[in-house]
Amino acid sequence: MTLKQDTRASVLARRKQIPSALREEKSRLICERFLAEIDNRIAGETPSCASAKQLRIAAYEPMTSEVDVHPLLFAAYERGWEMYLPCMARDAQDAPAHMVFFPIEQNHLTEQRPAFLDHPARPYLLDDLHAQGWREADEQLFDVAVIPLVAFDSSLMRLGYGGGNYDRFLPKLRDDCFVAGVAFEEQRVDRVPTEPHDLPLPRIFSA
Repeated sequence: MTLKQDTRASVLARRKQIPSALREEKSRLICERFLAEIDNRIAGETPSCASAKQLRIAAYEPMTSEVDVHPLLFAAYERGWEMYLPCMARDAQDAPAHMVFFPIEQNHLTEQRPAFLDHPARPYLLDDLHAQGWREADEQLFDVAVIPLVAFDSSLMRLGYGGGNYDRFLPKLRDDCFVAGVAFEEQRVDRVPTEPHDLPLPRIFSA
C-alpha cells in the first residue's frame, strides 16, 4: 500500500466513525461558513452587480460519510442560484469514465431524483444521458465550486479518492471561480502525501 492509499484508508475510517448527529451539525456549520463567504464576496461588489448576481455553483451529492452540503444547496436554490452536480459518464461502453456536471433543479433532489445522484461513482453512457435530456455544462460557466476531499493539511493540500477527477476538473475553471474544499476536522492530517502535479486548494471550510 502506498502512502497515499494508507492515508486515504485511515482518514476514511476516522471520518466514518463520526457520530451521525455530530456529522450533521458539523456539516451545517461548514455550509453556513461557505455561504457567508459567498455573500460577503457579493456584498463587496458594486450594488448593481450584487443585486443582479446569478451564481452558477458546481457542488456534489454527498455519499457515505462526506460533508452533507444539502444545507448549502437548498440555500442556493432559495437565492435563485443555479446548481450543477457531477455524474460519471462514458462516451462509449469501453471508454474511460469522466466527470461531467449537469444542471440540477431542487425537485431533482427531493422528488424526481435521477439515478446518477444515487450512484455518483457509477458510470453512465453519455448517449443515454443525452437521450434523457441531460446536457453537460461547460466548466467555464461556474462561479463557485464546492470540492469534496478525503484528507487535507494546514497548507491546504487535498487528498482525493484516487480517481483524478477533480485534478482534471479544477484546471478547467475560470481564474475568478470561488473554489473551496469542505471537510471535517477529523480529516485533517499533519501532511498530505503529494506528487509534483498536486496543487493546494485556495481555501477549505472545516468544522
